[in-house]
Amino acid sequence: MRNAEIYHAMPENGLTDIWLPEMEFLPPDQAEYRKSLWQDTLEMDELTVFAVDGYGDMFAWRPDDSVVFIETDTGTCTEYASCLPDAVFRRIIEFANGDYTEMCSDAYKAGLDADEAEDCISERDAVGLLKQYQSAFGNYFSQDKKEYIDSLIQHGFLPDCNAFLYEEQMISVIRDLLHVNTAESVSIRRKSC
Repeated sequence: MRNAEIYHAMPENGLTDIWLPEMEFLPPDQAEYRKSLWQDTLEMDELTVFAVDGYGDMFAWRPDDSVVFIETDTGTCTEYASCLPDAVFRRIIEFANGDYTEMCSDAYKAGLDADEAEDCISERDAVGLLKQYQSAFGNYFSQDKKEYIDSLIQHGFLPDCNAFLYEEQMISVIRDLLHVNTAESVSIRRKSC
């Protein structure tokens, strides 16, 4: 199981210290605890939880290493990626689209007061994060995925948008590079009381 090897090597490689919006990697004991919180409600025996988002929803992998996103309030389980590195790549692509992160031009951020500036990532800072992601996770990505991130870094924000790619482009990358149908989701079986 490749995901388990990567996941257990992440802390020693410093990968768990890298900020990836809405994908907070959990240490194994916290991951098990998070799973146990939902064990009475959701059928999760076959899943290994490894990360959460800011809403308490979880990322987990199956025995075949495919990754799912679990919305705890609805019990919806969405196919997210074929493996842990692809899940990280997808999260980077969603970040580049501006999902969950407010991005702004360098000039706009320079004009904000300190409190407002905390809530906005400038283009320079966003490019810096992409470089950090590429450096930290690049060894786990295929060449085409590394080249795609490099192209985002090289081109910067879209001329008419505070993001690196449009929604349609993001969906196309997820579908074509990760082979994930973004429309598919299934419900996790809820346990009866």
